[in-house]
Amino acid sequence: MAILFVISGFSYSLIINYVLVHELDEALDDYKVKFEKYINTQQKLPVNGLMDETLVRYERTLSLHTPEVFETKELWNEEKEKLHKYRQITFIRKVSGSYYQITLAKPIEGVKMLTETVILITIITLLTVIGCSLLLNLVLLRRLWQPFYDALDALKTFRLGKKLLPNLPATDIEEFAHMNLLVKETFMHAENDYRMLKEFTENASHEMQTPLAIVRSKLDLVIQEEGLSEKQIQALQSIYSGIKRLSKLNRSLLLLAKIGNHQFPEKSMVDLKEKIEEKLTQFQEFWQNNQIEWITDIEPFTVESNSELTDILLSNLIGNAGRHNREGGSIRITLKGKELTIENTGSLQPLDSKRLFHRFYKQAQHSQHNGLGLSIVKQICDQLDITVQYSFSESLHHFKLTWNYFKNLP
Repeated sequence: MAILFVISGFSYSLIINYVLVHELDEALDDYKVKFEKYINTQQKLPVNGLMDETLVRYERTLSLHTPEVFETKELWNEEKEKLHKYRQITFIRKVSGSYYQITLAKPIEGVKMLTETVILITIITLLTVIGCSLLLNLVLLRRLWQPFYDALDALKTFRLGKKLLPNLPATDIEEFAHMNLLVKETFMHAENDYRMLKEFTENASHEMQTPLAIVRSKLDLVIQEEGLSEKQIQALQSIYSGIKRLSKLNRSLLLLAKIGNHQFPEKSMVDLKEKIEEKLTQFQEFWQNNQIEWITDIEPFTVESNSELTDILLSNLIGNAGRHNREGGSIRITLKGKELTIENTGSLQPLDSKRLFHRFYKQAQHSQHNGLGLSIVKQICDQLDITVQYSFSESLHHFKLTWNYFKNLP
């Protein structure tokens, strides 16, 4: 709009300037006719000077064929004692046997003033329109768009699994009313799909656990029978190991689904020092058998969290520190302030930090582990507002947890 007004104002000034100069040319032409009548009647030239706001000048000339021309020139104005722009016409006439070059000129200061007036009016109009547009945006358009922003605020409250649809505000604006209707329908479909997926995950996991348990129990009975050859025992043990891995994989996938579905909403005050010491008691026999040395530096620390998820988180991290360690290795667990650091020896190569927390990531291609432990750790950390970081230095693997929201014991 501003560009349009500037172009329009410039165009107006050019057009008006052209029209007024054309009017001056016609006026000079009319005055020339009167001037010639005066010469024909009086047989003499009028006095040099100003006549009816027209500047008259003439001088003898020997040229007889100078063409009549209109031009704009700056001439001295004796009245105002300064140069002014004039529009003038020059022609040759014979008076009393002599030839004179006659110049008739009219000032064009009025054209300049009119052009400046047009530019000023354009600027004022431009500022007025911009001001009105801003006022319209601030008052009218804000009111018109308010239902849209209210709907956005309501959408922020929507959470899958809560069975509570956002309360979208009623509006008389047809487009926003239609949008609210479509949003509600979309949320209802999403909620139904989520419920069906959740039920399928739980039912599938439950149904899988039962036959897996039966197979394991039958295998236990078969392995204990006498008369089995060494080859048969090895085959049964391989099957038993596969069933055990499948059962563990099923439990891990179910846990990931439950975490992703936010099925652990309850929170309480969890004593991390007590939880860590509990895990150390569980794993110390395994560590002793593998001659793994562990060092702890644990300070009292309480955080508001889900107790079950916190227990799984610590089990995975501390358990991994032992399972992925080497015989005669070491583990160091430090809890200070809001940071928990778990360091352990193990592979001499760092883990792939870009894929470390992805599902089914394994450092070794033929590892017996399912590759879901750290994926579970990452998902729990995201839900509990914990920052998890991995680093490798001095042949040690470092996992650091930072609680972004915590409460210390008094």
